[in-house]
Amino acid sequence: MAAQNTYISLVCGAAVLVFCSSGAVCAPLCLAGDFDSQLQHILQELMIPEQDPSVTRVLDDVRTTLDQRWQGYELIVAGSVAAGLGTKASDIDLAVRLPNNNASTNLYVLQETEKLFNKQPELYSHVKIVDTINKVATILQFNHIPSKRSVDILMFDPGNYVATRKVIEYYFKLDKRFQFLGVFLKYWFRIHKLTGRDRGSLPGYAMYLLIIFYLQQKNMVPPGYVLQVNATPHFNNGSNVVSNELPYSTTNTENLHQLLGGFFKYYSEFNFDDYIVSPLAGRPIPKNLFTIMEKLSKKYTLFNKLTTMLLVMKKRFVTEVSVQDVLEYEHNAAYLTSHELVTKLKYLMKSVATKFEELPSDKILSAILDADEQNCIEIVD
Repeated sequence: MAAQNTYISLVCGAAVLVFCSSGAVCAPLCLAGDFDSQLQHILQELMIPEQDPSVTRVLDDVRTTLDQRWQGYELIVAGSVAAGLGTKASDIDLAVRLPNNNASTNLYVLQETEKLFNKQPELYSHVKIVDTINKVATILQFNHIPSKRSVDILMFDPGNYVATRKVIEYYFKLDKRFQFLGVFLKYWFRIHKLTGRDRGSLPGYAMYLLIIFYLQQKNMVPPGYVLQVNATPHFNNGSNVVSNELPYSTTNTENLHQLLGGFFKYYSEFNFDDYIVSPLAGRPIPKNLFTIMEKLSKKYTLFNKLTTMLLVMKKRFVTEVSVQDVLEYEHNAAYLTSHELVTKLKYLMKSVATKFEELPSDKILSAILDADEQNCIEIVD
């Protein structure tokens, strides 16, 4: 459970200063009105506009810096900002495609780029080359001083990063409700310390896949494989990374209160021990399917070529929470999530689902966001 915030409030006219337990001034938001009004106020505090000046400034400065050394590159905005899920606290994830780049020059490219950013201390601080938690990529990480934003730059795509993030963007932009749901859940996961950079945390990408999979169960978005049916295949590291952004409409008219409560209820009852969350298939996949297929591959020549793939998948999808990537069928996005965090996640899902059942709608957000006695929550910048 997230620690209860300790506040000291000073009332000055109509203004209220709220001090966190850490002693810093927080950005308080006191909840009032019905569920929709409260949620709207929270989202207004969290979300950034589509053309956010701070993001624009980061892009302009990064381009100017890269232009000093590299030509003909493509700068791609990825991650939460591209998907319309960016918040005032979001990192900015960028990818750079350099022409004629190959694996043998990757480290050199990163080191040269690091030098460029270190030459401009008035713009960038804490510039460093780091491995991602799952070790699948090496990125350039820094703080952009003018915008006060953290930035991650992937200088080359070791797998299917850009392709999979484009699919995430497609899903969340199908309906405004999905973006609002995604931003709120992103905040809820973060304040309960379920997602983050710490080892053992649930990756933010896996959280997005959980939301997409939930919406698939309601027939509000299509399964991942449907997006590939009529697309010309292009394989990278064994996975087809091509997908079409198909028009998709739903007759489901559930409001955000229903969708949010349904999310917690669905995962409070989901059998993570025996099933894989598969946005690619659009339905739960039994974990024992790999064992069955492995036995067939050994018995029948027709299945022999599947043996290696199945052994890899069997090893990667034995985790307590298994979340298959929307394009990369061998990738378990929750592979490194710790037992302690999974236990906490399951507990919180059940706890919040119960609150949705027992509390009136205008009391829900206060309860699940740990509001104080004045019904105020801390919006962390």
